[in-house]
Amino acid sequence: MARQRNVIPSVVFTAMLWCSCAMTAFAQQDSTYQWFVRGNYHYGILLPEYSVVNYTSNDYVRGFEVNLIHQTKGDDIWQRLYRNPTYGVSLFYSTMGNKEVYGDQYTLYPFYGLHFVQRPHFTFGYQMGVGISYATKKFSITGNPENVTIGSHINIHYHADLLARIGLTDRWSLNTGIAFNHISNANLSEPNVGLNFLTANIGVQYAYGNKSAVQHDKPERLNPFWTYEITLAGGYKHTRTFESFKYAAFAVGGSVKRRLAHRFALGVGVDFFYDSSTQPQMERLGKPFQPSDAYMSGIHLSQEFIYDKVSFVLQEGFYVGLMHRLNEYPMYNRAMVRYKFNNHFLMSISMKSHIYILDFPELGIGYYW
Repeated sequence: MARQRNVIPSVVFTAMLWCSCAMTAFAQQDSTYQWFVRGNYHYGILLPEYSVVNYTSNDYVRGFEVNLIHQTKGDDIWQRLYRNPTYGVSLFYSTMGNKEVYGDQYTLYPFYGLHFVQRPHFTFGYQMGVGISYATKKFSITGNPENVTIGSHINIHYHADLLARIGLTDRWSLNTGIAFNHISNANLSEPNVGLNFLTANIGVQYAYGNKSAVQHDKPERLNPFWTYEITLAGGYKHTRTFESFKYAAFAVGGSVKRRLAHRFALGVGVDFFYDSSTQPQMERLGKPFQPSDAYMSGIHLSQEFIYDKVSFVLQEGFYVGLMHRLNEYPMYNRAMVRYKFNNHFLMSISMKSHIYILDFPELGIGYYW
């Protein structure tokens, strides 16, 4: 079975986050409608990250989505720091290149959007979101053995879209863009190769309600400072052998971060991992197992992109001390979304991986000061 790769969505996600911190608006509007409805038609192709996708794909991807959008107007410091982003919810339907093997996808996902250019009759930026998708077809060893990409009806759908809007009237606009989509189940079921597809889209957008004034005052610059945190996370994983049993995995970590600006922090830290699937996998491969082989330790670098109490964190780690004995991986990665309840406690949802191979999702709690 081919290993699950996540390098493409990771690169797209990271590039857009860096753009959100570095972007400069070429122009700004003084007033705006706050609510919009947008409908887009999608037409594109599956991305052949694996040869099996080439063999089974026999049609183009076609889809349609409806977005409900709210435009912020700078009421707080975070809206002004990100030049008044949009957020909303989308209903998305698409075919998947082969009706008999992959079926159709129905997705509901929340999203946010940022603008590189924002004028009364023209905007250009991106929209990104993650939600829950239902696949009408999944792998079945007797009923659908060709579908080795999707092993469950319920999946995670990641969507990233570069969008341009051209005003036709005061309320109606034409919009078009290019979207990248990734669908997989986060290694909660097997198989989990996942599907990536790229679409061009076109549609219309309608603004309703009344216009409101937009604020553009820049917040004061943040003086850099240090923060410290301790986290505990856990999850379940499959062993990529089509067995139904899930194994528990846990992680304890600590890190030191330098908050460089309102929106960004850099850090270093240490991690300790326990993976209960190590013993059965090593025994299955005929490798000698010691109890210490289920434990790993490492050090990591981190980049944190911050929006008020919510942040997105990327970590790049190297195993040091207790090494990864099962597959001899030299490094690990994590991508996580965090929410800070108050000045000391936080929770997180993350995905641990080894370069491009997904390992398992984690739910965590932490204390920081």
